[in-house]
Amino acid sequence: MNANLHPKESGTFAGSKPGLSPVVILYGIIILLGIGAGYLLFRNWHLKRQFAGERTRLLDSAQTNQLANDRQQLTFGMKTFVWAVRNSLLQNRPGEIREHFKTLVKDRGVKEVLLVDPAGHVTLSTNKKNEGIDFAKRYPAHLLQQQDVYFNDTYPYELSAPIHSTDRRLGTLVMFYTPTPILPLDE
Repeated sequence: MNANLHPKESGTFAGSKPGLSPVVILYGIIILLGIGAGYLLFRNWHLKRQFAGERTRLLDSAQTNQLANDRQQLTFGMKTFVWAVRNSLLQNRPGEIREHFKTLVKDRGVKEVLLVDPAGHVTLSTNKKNEGIDFAKRYPAHLLQQQDVYFNDTYPYELSAPIHSTDRRLGTLVMFYTPTPILPLDE
């Protein structure tokens, strides 16, 4: 009999090499790969949450900035437009007001422009069907009660401004405006 096949006192065979067996190395590699994959999955989940939070903050900031910019630009534009309509009203030139309306409604976002007399009847409108109607029956009545340029950020934006002469109110100019979003709302 061969003496090398008997176990030594240390518990290893005399013919085997000292070190790790291939099965132990394979299990070690599998465990390390599992830990690495788990870390990558956790990191991916964490980065997705972080990106979603940053995207939400960016969208909120962009929408707030757009609203502030729209409010400033439309309020300023409404003030100057009221002066042009006021001058035409004082000179009794309704055709000139209608041309102003036609020009303004061609701009992107302007849905409708109305001139309402002090009694609350629509005198001129970019939508001919609305001329002569009682404003409060189809639109919010509070738009006619404003004493300065009014901006409501509902969708579409509602703007109104009183038209005054030196001694009386000539009417109210009302505009409905749909803003163009800077960023897509949903993806």
